[in-house]
Amino acid sequence: MMPRWFLYLQGFAMIIMGVAQLRLRPRAEDDSFYTRYINLGTMWSLICCAVGIALLGMAQGYWTWPPTVPSRPPLR
Repeated sequence: MMPRWFLYLQGFAMIIMGVAQLRLRPRAEDDSFYTRYINLGTMWSLICCAVGIALLGMAQGYWTWPPTVPSRPPLR
């Protein structure tokens, strides 16, 4: 089992990395909207943010991995 502090640390790090990649990516002044935002770098940044949010959800206890299996009722 992974400690909670590690999930918090990695979750915040992934979110910061994704936002920084979106914000600090080099761009040319005459780039179109498509060239600027619809590319592999943007997809990777959004994936980093999504993984960071998932890790924070795991740290808070909203999501568990592997999913908990409901116990069966006892046989009589």
